[in-house]
Amino acid sequence: MLGMQVSFNIWDVLINLIFSYIATVGFALTVNIPHRVIHWSGICGCAGWLVTEASGGRMISNTLGAFAVGLVAVVLAKWKKCPVTLFSVPGRVPLVPGAPAYMVVRRLIDGKYIAAQQMMMRVAIVTVSIALGFLLSTLFQEAWNKYIKRLKLREKLKK
Repeated sequence: MLGMQVSFNIWDVLINLIFSYIATVGFALTVNIPHRVIHWSGICGCAGWLVTEASGGRMISNTLGAFAVGLVAVVLAKWKKCPVTLFSVPGRVPLVPGAPAYMVVRRLIDGKYIAAQQMMMRVAIVTVSIALGFLLSTLFQEAWNKYIKRLKLREKLKK
């Protein structure tokens, strides 16, 4: 992180990875994801959380985390021959700012409007950055697919 000294404790990272996996799998069970891909959707959520924690800055880290979830979801969808949404929707769960959103409502109820407004901006930044990360991963995937098609076409024309 910029201007901050960050020390990672391996146990904290491991525990958070386990809980991000559990949260993703729990959400996948809730929305009736097929059992043969539930484990892989949990892996997708762990990948997004890991990238988010390894990056610096709130907006950059959530954008990169959502980008990672999008890319991992595309790879897993092609590998398991399933729709991308089976991996990307549950994979977003560890990135969602649930606690700050709860604190916004709590502060609004308590009448602390300035503090609620500041926390609401934090939630908005994280939400927009997650959406931006998914948009970028989709654009990257489409550009990559077009590039591969052009390479195959060139190879075909050379023969």
